[in-house]
Parts: sequence; C-alpha cells; structure tokens
Amino acid sequence: MRVVEERHLGLRVLCPAEEPPFDEVGDELLPPHWARLWPSALALAESRFPAGARVLEIGCGLGLPALAAARAGADVTAVDLSLTAVDLVRRSAALNGLTLRAQARSWTDLQGEWDLVLAADVLYGHRNVVELREVLPRLAPEVWLTDPGRPLTPELLADWDVTSAAPGEVTLHRLRRR
Repeated sequence: MRVVEERHLGLRVLCPAEEPPFDEVGDELLPPHWARLWPSALALAESRFPAGARVLEIGCGLGLPALAAARAGADVTAVDLSLTAVDLVRRSAALNGLTLRAQARSWTDLQGEWDLVLAADVLYGHRNVVELREVLPRLAPEVWLTDPGRPLTPELLADWDVTSAAPGEVTLHRLRRR
C-alpha cells in the first residue's frame, strides 16, 4: 500500500493513497472505513481537548482526533480493528513528534476508565449502537461523539445527558453519564 501525507489542523496525517482492500477481522470482511479522513473526524479534531486528561478514541481510523488530543497534552489511547489503521496512527504520531498508544482491538474488549472517550461517526450499524450502549458507560463519564445525522444516533443518545452543537455538516454531541 502506498501512503501519502495530508495536513489538517497543523497535523501531518498518513493516509492510504488509494482505497485499500477490505479488512479481514475474525470471520468478517469489513469495508475500510478507517482509510479516509471523514468530516466527523475533522470536526471532532477541532475540539478543545483537556490537557492531562486520559482520552480514548474508539474506531480511530487514521486517528486525527487522537493526534489533536495528544498535541493538546492529553494522555491518549487510540483503538481500531484494523492493524493497518493502527500502524498509520502510530506513524503519524511519530511524524508529528507526539506520544500516544495505538492498539488494534475491539471497543468491546476494552477495560479501564478514561476521563473522555472520542468517537467520530461510529454509529453506521445497529450492532455498533448495541455494543456502545453497553461499553461506553463503563469506559468514561464523558463521550464526545461527532455524527453526520445517522438514523441510529438517537438510540445511543437516549442513555446520556447530551449537549449538542452543529458546527457544520456534522453534529458534536457531548454525552455525560446520568
């Protein structure tokens, strides 16, 4: 795979030069959603991240929000199912002189407590909503979710106290545990 460097928000991000083939995860073939910088990731990366906070980005893809949080001084962990995506996040962090942890794993396997979870456009299937309704409350008291208006979003938001703002073509939802 050929990789190109893009610049967003003053950060250098490594991206596939062409659409990569589907990822094989377990017995499934998953479309490479991680291979592009989507508007939701761009909007989330523009947030003001708390320095020193323990931040987890789930379904990180190319990891632009994780990189932005690390640049702001957060202690960042980024996870994605794709080994290739995680490799690119690690390489992008090094390219920017940033420190973060990037791991190839499912958000359903996560244990621990973070201060903040970041999620950019992760509600593209009902299974994701079901998993996230179970997982998110045990991971952090606060979640920042950007979403382009997926029909399943209200189902996830119902479990949280929510403040929403629409900075453009996506909405930033700030969720707090009830």
